[in-house]
Amino acid sequence: MSQIKQRLTRWVHQPADQRCKSYIFFTTVGSFIARAVQFGKLPYFSDKTNFLNQVFVKQCWAWTLLLITLITLLRVILDKLPLRKVYIVTLRLMFGTLFWYSMTTIIDGLKDNMGKCTEGEGEYNTRLLCVTEGGSWKYVMDISGHMFMMVFCNLFITKTLDEINQHQDKDPLQLPHVILHAVCRLFVILFDIMMVFTILYWHSPPEKILGTLTGVLGYFLLFKQLSSFIPTNWV
Repeated sequence: MSQIKQRLTRWVHQPADQRCKSYIFFTTVGSFIARAVQFGKLPYFSDKTNFLNQVFVKQCWAWTLLLITLITLLRVILDKLPLRKVYIVTLRLMFGTLFWYSMTTIIDGLKDNMGKCTEGEGEYNTRLLCVTEGGSWKYVMDISGHMFMMVFCNLFITKTLDEINQHQDKDPLQLPHVILHAVCRLFVILFDIMMVFTILYWHSPPEKILGTLTGVLGYFLLFKQLSSFIPTNWV
């Protein structure tokens, strides 16, 4: 039991850079295992309309924006965070929102336009027309938006906490910091759990892998490439 607890603790506190590799590995392996084994569906988690999916997963970027904004405000109030670091966080949130919006638009566009309708013999060439006429839309290309959003948000939150812990003084975190960090970790755990059920029940292996890679790409652009345009003495 203690070993299991230690492994879970290491996973929860796993740095963002390592999480990139873990997400790619587990999504790839888990997707093909799920395809081969065909796990029986659970009554709650295999239902797309469940509360966790509707309130947290589909709105995960909004939750991420809220959490990172609260952390930053708390650091400004309690730690007197320099404005230049606030500027860096603001840039990441702005470009993160732009990336999230762009990718979700592309993913929805692929889903709506790259497919085939079971009715009309090619007459209905978009999902909206197809469904309106009572048909069923068969996707040709789809990227798992759930995997993209959850991977992207988890890496964003985790990397933010990594940077705070890395630059934290020897003094222990104050109670408001501890509470907010714990809430962030809980969201990361929740998104990880929902990722597992997405891997088990939804999308084909290529769609889930593409979604994961897209999330990792967003993390790389925001925390690796964007930082190269910011003076080093600002970090």
